[in-house]
Amino acid sequence: MAGERTGPSTPTIVLIAVLATPVVLILIFWMIGSGGSDTAAAKADLPNLVGKGLEWAKDKADTSGFGDVETHDALGRDRRWSDDKDWVVCFQTPAAGSADKDAKVELGAVKIDEKCPSSDQALYKVATTEMPDLKNRTAYMAGQILGEKASVRFIDKEDGDDVDGNLGDWRVCSQEPKAGEEFDGVPVSALVVPYEERC
Repeated sequence: MAGERTGPSTPTIVLIAVLATPVVLILIFWMIGSGGSDTAAAKADLPNLVGKGLEWAKDKADTSGFGDVETHDALGRDRRWSDDKDWVVCFQTPAAGSADKDAKVELGAVKIDEKCPSSDQALYKVATTEMPDLKNRTAYMAGQILGEKASVRFIDKEDGDDVDGNLGDWRVCSQEPKAGEEFDGVPVSALVVPYEERC
């Protein structure tokens, strides 16, 4: 007849809602629990690798569950090497402790007969508007800090000749413009000495 309602009655709807509620709650709690398990599974304890031989440290990181391990010269000299056993770890990122297993482990190292610097000299921020302090940085790192578009001239402090090769073997002693001055594209000049020498 016209005007008659069709479909489930009100008691039937209530019964369905009552029966469905526990199922929905179980699904919600299961999803929350699964998400927590995935997060926990993605974490692992990264050991303290500072002071360890580089070969040993890389293997230890790998066996601890960290497959992405990269290394660099902590003196900022951009040196390449073939035998990790000749190097010792000075800095590591992330620090020792619980870390994401997918995180890149970065190890800054020096030769085993060298002293670790007080800070990782391979880390830097590219200069934008203010001239950074380049003193005691390698000429190589000075170039990285100033950026690939900067006009930079490195001058041998002793004989005044231009230095344009093996920049990791040279140490900056002075610079123009000076640290803190405006850096807006003006050419930069720096006096350098062999890295083993002091300014």
